[in-house]
Amino acid sequence: MRRKYQQILSREVPEQLQQGAAIVDIRRPEEWHLTGIVAGSHLLTFYDAQGDSQPEEWLRDLDQLVPQEQPLLLICRTGHRTGLICEHLIETTSRVSIYNVSDGILGWLAEGFPVDQYMSVTR
Repeated sequence: MRRKYQQILSREVPEQLQQGAAIVDIRRPEEWHLTGIVAGSHLLTFYDAQGDSQPEEWLRDLDQLVPQEQPLLLICRTGHRTGLICEHLIETTSRVSIYNVSDGILGWLAEGFPVDQYMSVTR
């Protein structure tokens, strides 16, 4: 039987986080600036502005941020990009608990949930 990821709505995210899930925001820094971010999000861009990605490098970084056994929530603007990434994770990893926030940060904001301002780090 083929493994699957689960679709959840933003209103389900707080409960998942309370139960120990990690949330990864795959958007780009300019998107984080525009809308803010869910508090506690790991910020790990998947697609660049041209729509290109480096999946192997991204997976390596993800594994350093979120242990394989920890439930993983992925969020983007509307849930489309994260749906594609969830499919990729199902095909290429052994992660079992993978969730796509299907209404994305726009759903989160529509629910009236708070966001943290994104502060870029300069080196």
